[in-house]
Amino acid sequence: MRNVTVGMMIRRLLIFVFAALLLFQLVDWLPWRDGNRLMIADLKNDGRVTAYPVNRKLNMDDDTFTLKELYTTSKRTAIRYAFRKKVRDGWSFPTASVKLLDASGNELIQHGASSTGVPWGENGWIYFDPLPAGTKKLTLRYDWYDRQSELPILLEKEESTQ
Repeated sequence: MRNVTVGMMIRRLLIFVFAALLLFQLVDWLPWRDGNRLMIADLKNDGRVTAYPVNRKLNMDDDTFTLKELYTTSKRTAIRYAFRKKVRDGWSFPTASVKLLDASGNELIQHGASSTGVPWGENGWIYFDPLPAGTKKLTLRYDWYDRQSELPILLEKEESTQ
């Protein structure tokens, strides 16, 4: 009789432990923990934020880089991207390979990046110098050893995030 009680206690303890672990995972999935909202809130600390929805893809061999949006403030430019790998355990995406050029071909200096890894790639942000006044066209250049691509970006449809 005592063995059954010990077995039941162990099962209940395991159920409790796994339920607690699932609860912690659930908290990470809640919308208020959305990293994109936190990043946009951080951009708002610079003042007025202008968002340009882009949603354009750049193929890198069998992998895909998607430029989701471009955000500008008086102090910086930020891009939100998604990177999807064809092979699940392929290479890590080097954010230093992404260059942003203005219409004159001048490179905006990259000041940092952040990303969240997922089994099929990553989602992230890359930060650059502020855009020169009057900029209406940019080029996103991918340049990493023998892999190069370019994506022209027209800054036409802007949305204020205030």
